[in-house]
Amino acid sequence: MIAHCKTGPAAFVFSSSTRQWRAAASKGWDDLFPNQGESTMISSMHRKLVGCHYAYGCFYLESAMNKKLLVFDTRRMEFSILDVPRETSNMFGLAIVEAGEGRLGMLDIHDETLGGKCDLCYYIRGNKGENSSQWKIEKTISLPYDYQYHIQASTERYLLLRKLGPLQSISSSLEVEYVSMDVKTLQLERVCGVSFGFSLASARIYTNFPPSLMSSPTI
Repeated sequence: MIAHCKTGPAAFVFSSSTRQWRAAASKGWDDLFPNQGESTMISSMHRKLVGCHYAYGCFYLESAMNKKLLVFDTRRMEFSILDVPRETSNMFGLAIVEAGEGRLGMLDIHDETLGGKCDLCYYIRGNKGENSSQWKIEKTISLPYDYQYHIQASTERYLLLRKLGPLQSISSSLEVEYVSMDVKTLQLERVCGVSFGFSLASARIYTNFPPSLMSSPTI
């Protein structure tokens, strides 16, 4: 469990033997965000972490105030900060995924005009020790015109997009459609569609569910 305390984030681990929580790691806001004012101001600002992602044993939490991710490494039990690409346009609609070979992937939607040209951008960050550990654009996928898109959820490998439209139609004919994408193949596939009045706003992804050793991967 990760708690957003006044002085900084803290991680707690639950013991199945003692049936109790114990503190595992903590770090001050001043250490994570140096030279940005008083501790009370930093804690109030950065406690607003609006999204949580998981990849390669780390949790990535989105900051509501700037283009940074709070990272918690479950193997090292350490907190750190990771910058996101400057080109990202929607901090609350990104996804962190496993790009393969230990590399971190990030997806972001670029919507220049509402319902106009809309692209799904895929960035990959190299491993430490490589020539570059910076984010690089891997692929840009053009999405159908006249729809509004939002990254709804993600797992280590799959992405779930919410698609609303067509926007030029009257409200009664709007449909909310959910589309999945396999990060390895970058192929989009329709999952389901519901009427605008019954939007699955809190939809989440479950892969290989219900679990079975004999079943093939499903979403």
